[in-house]
Amino acid sequence: MASAVNAAPLHEGTHQAIESLGALEALKAATWAKQVAQAVAFEDTVIAKRVETGTRKDNPAWGTRGEVALALHVSPDSGASFMNNSRLLAEDLPSTLRGMRSGLITFEQALVVVSGVRDLRVENRQLIDALLWNGQQSCFEAGTAMLRDRIHCWALALEPKAAADLEDLAIKRRYFDGYQIDDYTVKFSGRLPLEQGLPMLQAIRNAVDKPRSAEDDRSRAQVAADTAFEKVTGTKAGDSVPVELLLVMNAENLTEDAQHPVLVPGHGFLSAAKGLELLAGSPENPLDTWLRNLYVAPETGKLVAMESTGRLFTGQLKKFIKVRDQYCRTPFCNGRIQELDHVVQVSRDGKTTEENSSGRCKRCNMTKEAPGWTESPISGAGRHAFEITTPSSHTYISMAPAQINGSGPQWPPKRL
Repeated sequence: MASAVNAAPLHEGTHQAIESLGALEALKAATWAKQVAQAVAFEDTVIAKRVETGTRKDNPAWGTRGEVALALHVSPDSGASFMNNSRLLAEDLPSTLRGMRSGLITFEQALVVVSGVRDLRVENRQLIDALLWNGQQSCFEAGTAMLRDRIHCWALALEPKAAADLEDLAIKRRYFDGYQIDDYTVKFSGRLPLEQGLPMLQAIRNAVDKPRSAEDDRSRAQVAADTAFEKVTGTKAGDSVPVELLLVMNAENLTEDAQHPVLVPGHGFLSAAKGLELLAGSPENPLDTWLRNLYVAPETGKLVAMESTGRLFTGQLKKFIKVRDQYCRTPFCNGRIQELDHVVQVSRDGKTTEENSSGRCKRCNMTKEAPGWTESPISGAGRHAFEITTPSSHTYISMAPAQINGSGPQWPPKRL
């Protein structure tokens, strides 16, 4: 099989080259799916033979995962992880496994599904697997970050108790530590629950994104490191950085019996209880935090359009675009929004409007300036959308993610 792939000719034409890359990616997914099925079949065969002969009665699968690891050229831990994932895919996620076989999704996307449902009951794993493929969703077109958010939202709705258990576990597992790695450097690492980690991340990112003078030649990473030092040690005088926490939520979340997960743009979904807690605040532990609640159209998830007379996206329009897009709008990227971009460049008479806007990471914003790369807004698509045409003449559609706000025809998740 490897020889046949290697013997395939390379295409010199740009269109054919991109087509070949896509076909090979589909082949990779199908190969992964076959490995999953083969690994499970191998382990089942070994177990059946050992049960028949009475060998290793307490653990008839003993050693199989180490053998799988050797065949895959990975560590034993990685081999065991692969077998665990393969079991879950083969037994509880048949639709996702079929998607891999057809080359419709990548193995990385399948792992996102596995990770998102691993702690759920079997019936809820199977329900989410069916929902992802019921024809009403576009769950695999936006990239792994959006896919992870969608699955997490459904998991919160189906098993809120599991989310509460994981939250308690995150609090128990919190830690922060550091150690000297050489004569000049100290390395820090840690794990924090959301209510501690999220404000820290936002404070650091606010400092990184803040305009600096021409004399300040620090990189973004250096600014982040300096900010962390100043906040921990208090060496530099100054108040804490104010944080604005955006919550996209349904009006029903204002009641104590709320069940709809809320969205923190750029960070994912929280349980309804956690959203209400953040909204109400804690008298015992007040945070220097501003909360801005955004309510979206229940059927389409579309917010009110905005327009600016200037070239830069500023003020409420800037906040609106970040909430609308959540991640970089280049299909499959899902990087953090670092720049607000004109879909049609200002140099090509593009206007500073909500329709002609997109949130992008720096790399994607630079990529679209390549010769032959064009983009144009699509009107009437329901949610904000624009078309991307690459230099190889391939066309992609970027659709703004639906605001899963506890409303609309797809809420709550229903059994098929």
